[in-house]
Amino acid sequence: MYLCSMKRLLLLLLYIVALMPCKAQTIIVPHERICIQTDKPYYAPGDTVWLRAHLMDADTNIPVSRSHFVYVELYDQKADTLMQRMMIRSDENGVFANRLLLPKIMQGGVYTLVAYTQWMRNFPVERFCYQPLTVVGGQRARGHRIAKELLAHMDAKVTIKGNAATDRNPMTLDLDVCDKDGHPLQGIYALSVTDYDVVKPDSLFGDIRQNLLRQQLSYLPDTLNKIVYPYQEMQFITGRIKGTWKKRLKNPHLLVVNGQTGQRWEFELGDSTNFALGVDNPEGSTFLLEGTRNSGKTSLVELQIDSLTFPKVALPHYALTESQDLSAFRTQAQTQQMYSQAGYVELPEVTKIGKKQKPLKSNIMNIEAPRGFQEGDPRIEHAVTMQQLLITLGMRVGYVDGEPYITTPDDAGVLPYVDNIREEDHDYILNLVPTDIKSIEYFTPNNAINGFFGARPASYSGKVPGVLFIFLKDGSEIVKQRKKDSPSFVSVRQLGYRPSVEFYSPQYQDKESNMHTDHRTTLYWNPKVETDEKGHASVKFYASDISKRYLVTLEGVSNDGIVVHKEVIIE
Repeated sequence: MYLCSMKRLLLLLLYIVALMPCKAQTIIVPHERICIQTDKPYYAPGDTVWLRAHLMDADTNIPVSRSHFVYVELYDQKADTLMQRMMIRSDENGVFANRLLLPKIMQGGVYTLVAYTQWMRNFPVERFCYQPLTVVGGQRARGHRIAKELLAHMDAKVTIKGNAATDRNPMTLDLDVCDKDGHPLQGIYALSVTDYDVVKPDSLFGDIRQNLLRQQLSYLPDTLNKIVYPYQEMQFITGRIKGTWKKRLKNPHLLVVNGQTGQRWEFELGDSTNFALGVDNPEGSTFLLEGTRNSGKTSLVELQIDSLTFPKVALPHYALTESQDLSAFRTQAQTQQMYSQAGYVELPEVTKIGKKQKPLKSNIMNIEAPRGFQEGDPRIEHAVTMQQLLITLGMRVGYVDGEPYITTPDDAGVLPYVDNIREEDHDYILNLVPTDIKSIEYFTPNNAINGFFGARPASYSGKVPGVLFIFLKDGSEIVKQRKKDSPSFVSVRQLGYRPSVEFYSPQYQDKESNMHTDHRTTLYWNPKVETDEKGHASVKFYASDISKRYLVTLEGVSNDGIVVHKEVIIE
């Protein structure tokens, strides 16, 4: 959780509300619709999926931001299981954009991205956005083609001009968007530029026009509905403070502690025992809550927290067909991963030479770890996810029945500790925010020292797992000071929004400054290309080492609801 100023403290105001059951009202309500745009139509295992969710009014297609959060889920269609779930918060322009990291061990085939808002849960789940996501591996997803004549009336006029460049030279694209009568269209669109020699357009997926028509088939213009879920403008932790003898407490108090920073707030609930706590809650945030009597005592006090619920989606099943030859794409994607900062490459043991660095001696046995990140290491501050840090140290993330676990490339396993306390919930570790990490220590598998930390050979492999120590910044020690077994105390780790991350596009002013091979398949991704009053925008980026032809895709909806989609090849 980040609270950087007094203004952010307003997000932690306690809304004391009487959360009494009430009769659902029947009213006339608007509808929302979502379309997902990704940077390319298919991916390789270990690839990054850059995406934007276009949220609009279902009747007018005008972009809306009544809902401030969009949920995006990735499902394995074969196993019908959830692989990842993330919450994306809109920025100041109402844009929902982020990324998904695909596991390297991901099998080829068709997967499904699902997107929805809390408001959309008031309506049938068939109205959610369902977007196929193809991972190369021998088969491709096949959906239903939509007649081109049905799409024609949705087209805007888009002109994209630019000259192709090679060998890390700069490229500039000029974009002009207008309606069918030539009037400029202002809006915020998403732009993708990929290597056309390995990434070919796919007419079945990734087209906002087709996605809108697909959803239209399940959209019935009903106006009377029972509203259960309001527009989600912020995140809440809801619950109640009760007496354990079923006796109502008078003027109970609620203590709230930010588990990462140690900041504390105390609220009086007055005549109500129910509460709704508004929070700014990034992924991995932990809140410590304690209910007390008016006197401050916790005896015979029970604190109850409402669990988050998520909808049961209706996954569409796409027929499979033989794929085109994607071997060139697969090879180029894997080559680029080897040279990226988050590459899935097993690291060797570090041999120390010269001046000895300050040892990592924070673990319970005060033993120096062979690998890790010391406090202040810029790699921690610059990391986007915990998975990225773990991969850099030589670990990987696997999935069993949709649940993640931390292990090693040879499946020896990993035994994790957080602040020297054994943590069996690997999902909690993966949802930690890197900027909340003080330091990390890692003892690689089959190390004799690992036995001191409770690591034992696995019965199925005989291998001794690695041992991982994660130390959080000041404030986390409060977890250990509280009585976890007390009914008045609860540690809350709910799904938070994923912090925003920008697409990294190299700047090659000095071509010799970076000797890493540049084999990017996605050369440029910008989910926020804004056209001016003349409908014009211009972007600049650099070519890779080998790309010679480029597939440029612009997509979105204008400020007045006109659907925009354009694909051009620049060579």
